[in-house]
Amino acid sequence: MQKLYGGLGFNAVVVKEGHDYQALYQAMRDAYRNISGVPTVLVVKTVMGKGISFMENKAKYHGSPLPAEMLADALAELGVDNDFAQWQERRKETVTTATIMPPRADYPEIQPGAPIVYAADEKTDCRSGYGNALLSLAEANNKPDEPPVIIGVSCDLEGSVKMGGFHKHSPEGYLELGIQEHHAAATAGAMSCENMVTFFSTFGSFAVSEVYNQNRLNDFNHTNIKVVATHVGLDVGEDGPTHQCIDYLGLMKNYFRFSAFVPCDPNQTDRIIRHIATQPGNHFVGMGRSKMPTVTKEDGSVFFDADYVFTPGKADWLRQGTDATIITYGAVTPACMEAWQILKDAGKSVGVLNMASLIPLDEQAVADAAALGPIVTVEDHHADTGMGASVAVTLMDKGLSPKLRRLGVKQYGGSGSPADLYKQQGMDGASIAATVQELLG
Repeated sequence: MQKLYGGLGFNAVVVKEGHDYQALYQAMRDAYRNISGVPTVLVVKTVMGKGISFMENKAKYHGSPLPAEMLADALAELGVDNDFAQWQERRKETVTTATIMPPRADYPEIQPGAPIVYAADEKTDCRSGYGNALLSLAEANNKPDEPPVIIGVSCDLEGSVKMGGFHKHSPEGYLELGIQEHHAAATAGAMSCENMVTFFSTFGSFAVSEVYNQNRLNDFNHTNIKVVATHVGLDVGEDGPTHQCIDYLGLMKNYFRFSAFVPCDPNQTDRIIRHIATQPGNHFVGMGRSKMPTVTKEDGSVFFDADYVFTPGKADWLRQGTDATIITYGAVTPACMEAWQILKDAGKSVGVLNMASLIPLDEQAVADAAALGPIVTVEDHHADTGMGASVAVTLMDKGLSPKLRRLGVKQYGGSGSPADLYKQQGMDGASIAATVQELLG
């Protein structure tokens, strides 16, 4: 192991007796003092079951409990009092675990900075909106000659996730951890518990699917991580199904303390990023790769203007209607707006509800949509585990039964442009409009 790590450029320190606390402490002190300019790894030699003659080096006891009589012998060999009966009594009591501890209180006060407003005729990608907002947050909070408060963590994808501006402004606050996503997620989670606002950014397949367990550990350890994933859904360029993270929301639903937001244009991205920076807790924000048109009101003015305030659990009616409702979010919003125009030209009054807050969901808005008529959900996500499923559950819980059609990803996408892939999956403007027409009869 020493030669292996040494060959990789590490300062490899071997601790021959891993059960010697003083030897461990000295090795860690030596690692702390190391100024070689390379990372240090401790290679610690230990023995499983150390100190118990009948357990040492026996794999059987990696996860097997001892019978009571063998436990007594083991404790005797270790020189430890046998208080097993006391612990048996404790087990009869109500157990309080770390998973229901109160939230951490040590969260810094963050200045959100001034919002950036992208013009009505401006077309850019949400990831650039994220990068610009992150830079703005650094400018407002990371002060010269002081430890950085806003931290950025990525995995060889600084340019793609638009962290370059932040890195240039706050080099001491940027961690490039290479293609070690599991390590990066764990590191970002740990740092977020130390009075720092930590943004962990990479592609969706890596930030969500690849590190599912690390984020699960972050979740029940009450971290404050901000997971901002680009390249979610089918909107990944031509990289094909290996990079198409189509289960980001389904996986996030399995956690108990993650919120999940997916903006529909750069302006909404800007407000969401500023919001999560000021709020403790675990937050996920997803976005695609492509440039997006700025969402506008019917009069052509910017919808998410300087006065817009993002509120978790609150959806936005991009268009009002009385016959039916299209509920959507993220990269397929332009196709839904196109469908709205097609339906309007056909004499149909259809609303478009932007559900950027997915966890928590705006249940009242869902109920309001149900009161109007049929609902069509459209999302760049697995059709059975995303927002459409959440809408269906909400309707059932409330005893509401409008006609409902869930459009989404129903099979792995190929290698192609997002527009072509959406059309194949029935999520282009014409197909969405046809689905609404079908429900209206």
